[in-house]
Amino acid sequence: MSVDELIVVEGRAPLVWVAPHGGARDAARRPWASGPLRVNDLHTGALATELAAMSGGSALVNATADRNDVDLNRVGETHARAPWFLERLAGVLEAAVARHGRATVLTVHGWNVIQPALDVGLGCARGADPYAVPPRAAVSPAFAAAAVRGLVDACRAEGLAATVGARYPARHPENLLQLFTPRYANDARSAVRRLAALAPRVDAVQLELGIALRWPGPWRARLVAACRAALPLLAGGRGARATPAPALAPDGAPAAPVARRLEFASGGLSGLASLDAGRGGRLLLFPPSGGLLLFTGERTGGEPPARVGGLTIAPAAGGATRVRYRGPMLRFPDTTAFLDLEHGLRRADLVPADVTLDFVPRHAGGAEPGDFGRLAGEATLDGTRFAVDAVAFGEGGAAPAPWPRVRLALHLGADRALVATIAIPSGEAQGFLCRAGAHVGVAAARVTLDADVGPRAVVVELRLADGERLRIEARALHRLPVVRVRPAPVRLDYLACAVDGGPVPAGWCEVAGL
Repeated sequence: MSVDELIVVEGRAPLVWVAPHGGARDAARRPWASGPLRVNDLHTGALATELAAMSGGSALVNATADRNDVDLNRVGETHARAPWFLERLAGVLEAAVARHGRATVLTVHGWNVIQPALDVGLGCARGADPYAVPPRAAVSPAFAAAAVRGLVDACRAEGLAATVGARYPARHPENLLQLFTPRYANDARSAVRRLAALAPRVDAVQLELGIALRWPGPWRARLVAACRAALPLLAGGRGARATPAPALAPDGAPAAPVARRLEFASGGLSGLASLDAGRGGRLLLFPPSGGLLLFTGERTGGEPPARVGGLTIAPAAGGATRVRYRGPMLRFPDTTAFLDLEHGLRRADLVPADVTLDFVPRHAGGAEPGDFGRLAGEATLDGTRFAVDAVAFGEGGAAPAPWPRVRLALHLGADRALVATIAIPSGEAQGFLCRAGAHVGVAAARVTLDADVGPRAVVVELRLADGERLRIEARALHRLPVVRVRPAPVRLDYLACAVDGGPVPAGWCEVAGL
């Protein structure tokens, strides 16, 4: 990395916006080829520059360097491999402090959820009151109580989820924010000590921003508007006072999660909606023209247990389930984005979505944790309306599953449907065939995959508990491959499948770990 890869904007306000991860990774570097690679924080550079222009402040932006070569958010790594970055940051801050007596540093990072959310890190662990900070924080108690609270309130007033230290507190000893805590005051490295000497006159915060707040669009505009509203507090520093804000959603612990998963398939729109038992939720849609639309989010605290961001998956009367979503989705031109997340994200654009779907199971109150049924409603995606009338499978909390495995939820005809999870290569199976309203357990199975770079068809031979044998060929009409690289690279494929030569998807198949 060289100084030429840094964009510097010098302003006259006491705010310094820093984007350390705004570079790019070479497409030839694949995350599964040499172990996990970190994703660069796309669009943070342009956003930091925009915020500096809006506020009259300064900006330091890593324009091109890959964070896998040098991570400018790590003190030791930066000192060893790009010491001039620390020197340039010190110079900008010294000028701001000389002019104003103090400065505010705001580091701009990427959080790869699609939700319009941000988490504000203060360089310390979050306490019961997130605005009451200890002496080891990167901000003063007065700044936390006034400016940080004011920024969070301004974001929430714009309809953005905002928390303090709930997900990314910036407390790692090597995090750039730690330069503005007492930690490095007596460091042996002169470039580090130079910055640490400014800490008593600097308040530093880390802004971890969801995709919707970084990509160009209306949600990013709301973030800029919130920062503009909070500007007097952010620039005013330790003596600033917050104005009382209206009552807003609490910044509390996450609600007890509700796990739920719905898969649906049709000749029009096919998709998957789920809330997991931890923090997250997702909505995935395959439009008939191809490509993929996706929402992902995390619980931020205070929301109902059946909601994550703008996605709600909630029970309704008679065993039904309501799926509602309104907000941003990422639209990908094809379904290979998650073979290499960074390069997949580069090709995606942000679009508005409004989804209203209702699932009615065949057997409300049945003994099994999941059931088939119909899902109906509509989805408006970037202004295009899709009517939905699909076969679907819904289930509650997921049971422990073998690895590797094949999992199927397929509608086989007017009165037959199959749900099964099959261990590979043993053929041990769990699940059932729904046949004319009665459920028959799956005793054993054998799976054959037709694959090139991923499965195109899954042939399953089943033996049921009553002795019946079945052979089913599920052919992928939509295929979403995903590589997960931690702790070791593994591949999963999610397939919306037609059955036995049918023309439209009849359900879903998951091939995991093969």
